[in-house]
Amino acid sequence: MSHPSKSQQRFPFRATVHIRKNFRKLPPITKPIRPLEEDSRVPSSSLSVTNVDLKYESPPPIGVDDFWNKLHQQIANQTSEHNDDHGNQNTPNKVVRIFVSSTFTDFFNEREVLIKKVFPALRDEMEPAGLQIIDCDLRWGVPKDSTTEQTILTCLEELDRCFDDNGQPFFIGLVSDKYGWVPRLDELPTNITKRYRWIDGASITLMEFIHGAFRTHNPNALFLIRNSENILKSIPDKYKDRFQDKDEYNQNQIQELRNQLHRLVSPQQIVHYDCLYDGLDSSTGRERVKIDGLNDFEEQAKQFLIEAIKKWYPNNFNNTHPSDPEQQQMNTFLLNKTQIFVDRPKEFASLLKYVAGDHKDFSLIDGGSSNKENAQPLMALTGRSGDGKTMLLGKFVLTIEETQQNKFLLFYYFFDGSFHAQASHFMFTSLKQKLYKYLDDNNVISPKTNERLKITDDTFLSDAIELLSTPLVIVVDGLDKGDVHQTRLYGQEFPFNSLSELMTDHTSTEVIHK
Repeated sequence: MSHPSKSQQRFPFRATVHIRKNFRKLPPITKPIRPLEEDSRVPSSSLSVTNVDLKYESPPPIGVDDFWNKLHQQIANQTSEHNDDHGNQNTPNKVVRIFVSSTFTDFFNEREVLIKKVFPALRDEMEPAGLQIIDCDLRWGVPKDSTTEQTILTCLEELDRCFDDNGQPFFIGLVSDKYGWVPRLDELPTNITKRYRWIDGASITLMEFIHGAFRTHNPNALFLIRNSENILKSIPDKYKDRFQDKDEYNQNQIQELRNQLHRLVSPQQIVHYDCLYDGLDSSTGRERVKIDGLNDFEEQAKQFLIEAIKKWYPNNFNNTHPSDPEQQQMNTFLLNKTQIFVDRPKEFASLLKYVAGDHKDFSLIDGGSSNKENAQPLMALTGRSGDGKTMLLGKFVLTIEETQQNKFLLFYYFFDGSFHAQASHFMFTSLKQKLYKYLDDNNVISPKTNERLKITDDTFLSDAIELLSTPLVIVVDGLDKGDVHQTRLYGQEFPFNSLSELMTDHTSTEVIHK
């Protein structure tokens, strides 16, 4: 391979960004458009006079017993397609989506505990293992003027995305004394009733329970049931409607849900918790009921999710190899940078051609002759700040790991002053960890010593690469960044420039960098 200081390929990057039209964005992180005190997720448009049908009144929903018999029949006929499916993420770095389902007006306090305490604790626990926690709290995702169809699809399609990524969603269902909005069957589009096998009389919240947990016997679902007798006795009368349904059908349905849960999920997935009325809070400009004593709720939710995630993705918690916190931080960074898919088919195809060894369409800068004629040159990806170079490389890395993981041994590193003042040193440490794990997993023995290589040996890098049977692709990003306490740029002291032993003929060692 040509020495990187003598032969270098440059790939100018000035492409227009194209967003895939069919990309389903995450729920926008904005202030809620609809006041949370409005009952459940009923669209405001359905409350207008124009939506009242004066000539026709839809029949009442089927009886409570008939409803649950029909649900159990559906579950009995449900295929087990999702039971052992761990999703479409084939890389070690994964997104864990946690869907929170409940009525809104009565569970504001519990949702605040989840968002401000449980999920941050989970992120601290899971990020070192390469898992990114994303909470799907649709308080922020349903615009005020949504139609019935838009409201339902916003909720259930977000659950579909959890199925896509995690196979079985990580699901939190909150149960108390409100059943939630029950859309009329005649106002539901056929595509929704058929797609989700809607049962007449189901509230949107219960349909989330059914779709996200009951039908697939989801082991990652937890149902937290509030013991609310003391709460209902204590809260002022004017707020009781927010915590308890008056409609007889809704009351019967929520009571039957409590009774049926033990038939639908295992006992380990049901938690009853107590809490206390703690007065009223007007600090946000809107008076709300305060609920205290949620420490048990917080701990039970956190421990269940930690155990479920570890059980679902055990390989991310494998401690048989030396740990590498720096590379784990790279994994988290990579997931964050590639959440929004940016489509650059021309540039992406060029990267794939390059690592495959097809260089006929590339022009090289004349850097002099090389004593390694079969070696591949470096590729340099350049562009202005904000052009999306990191996102492109991140998506490239994930694609290689997902679709061609058996063809290449891939190593990714992003230089950023926020990571470490001696990032160059840590990059080489991470590379050694990657090579050590590969050799160990494949039981590779050195022909020189008839033993496995020791990561502490001075010649480990060069010896390990000599033993590789798979091409090594090294993707280095952020060479224009500087160390925290120094002013130098990594591009001026590119660490591989002095390691000619890495540039071997028998394996492809490529470096893509800014």
